[in-house]
Amino acid sequence: MFANIMSENKKHILFLPRWYPTRYDSMWGLFVRKHAEAASAHHQISVLYIEGIDKGIDKTEIEEQHKDGIYSLYIYYPKPSNLFLYFIRFIQHFIYGFKRINKNRKIDLVHVHILSRMGFLAYLSKTLYSTPYVITEHWSRYLPRVKTFSGKTRIALTRLAVKNASAVMPVTKNLEVAMKSYGLKNPYYKVIPNVVDDLFFTNAISPKTNIIKRIIHVSTFEDRSKNISGILKTVKTLSEKRQDFKMIFIGNGIDFDKMKSLAKNLHIDKHLIEFTGVLERKALVTQYQMADFMLINSHYENMPVVINEAFACGLAVLATNVGGISEHLNKYRGRLISPNKPEELIQELDWMLNHCGDFNSQEIRDYASQHFSYQKVGKELSTLYEDILKQ
Repeated sequence: MFANIMSENKKHILFLPRWYPTRYDSMWGLFVRKHAEAASAHHQISVLYIEGIDKGIDKTEIEEQHKDGIYSLYIYYPKPSNLFLYFIRFIQHFIYGFKRINKNRKIDLVHVHILSRMGFLAYLSKTLYSTPYVITEHWSRYLPRVKTFSGKTRIALTRLAVKNASAVMPVTKNLEVAMKSYGLKNPYYKVIPNVVDDLFFTNAISPKTNIIKRIIHVSTFEDRSKNISGILKTVKTLSEKRQDFKMIFIGNGIDFDKMKSLAKNLHIDKHLIEFTGVLERKALVTQYQMADFMLINSHYENMPVVINEAFACGLAVLATNVGGISEHLNKYRGRLISPNKPEELIQELDWMLNHCGDFNSQEIRDYASQHFSYQKVGKELSTLYEDILKQ
């Protein structure tokens, strides 16, 4: 990753995320970590992560981490069964963590990632310490197909947090519209997308010569949203017409074993599919670089970062037209299909197998660099921070 830019004008920004890589899950909220890395090129970044743990600890445990110029303070504590007590403990640990980080150097601004409880904590810090805050939202729960943003108290607290934020930064325009539909009002909404690691831009793009076309699907293996079962059924149907392809499933999750069992029950030929499990960094990038295109078949999404990563590797993408995907995926970078339309999926997958080489890989990568690189997103965040702190 690029080197930090040293400047006396650096501000101290506290990231306050609901999701973030932890000792329990190194992939949890990784996209938030990448925002922190992007911002750290311009400002001093600290992270405060607070989590109530159901099992495995009997007292509060505090961990500190210094990595890539970012200081992270983790506070894990036994999760009380009583909801009111849980909320009180959560606030107590936040105040402790905020004061501890603020003592080393005054916090200039708080950057919340994922509402609602973190938004309330940021509102609390503004009330107690006069620290302004901004919000980045990634969660698809506001989208019409999802509608899991509910509860009078939650909605009221979220509206309060959004109203008092200095800026709100959903990662897609589609998410902005969905948030506003719930009355989450703020005069300054600005879309700033997720970041793609520099690693995906490293190797030069070369023409594909695969006789057997390689299609990749990268996800968290949660079938309710990702509709991996629909991909498997399509693979089975298409295999009766042609077998010049291989479907590679990358990732893990609650339905991983279930999907492997479904593939077996559908009697899909073993040479047509592969389940790799979780791959990280170079191993993951290698799979992207070997692939001919990506397939996303979700029932609902916001804008999965795996599409950004595919673009960075010059890959065209075949994806369902849900969430904010169409804001970046067009005829020059792949194809959009309707969700829950198996016949359309089969037809378009068949087309992509014949025409995936027609897309301009370098133009696709250039688009990713212009929109999702560390440099681009880091500069946008820095400009926004500085504008707010000048007020």
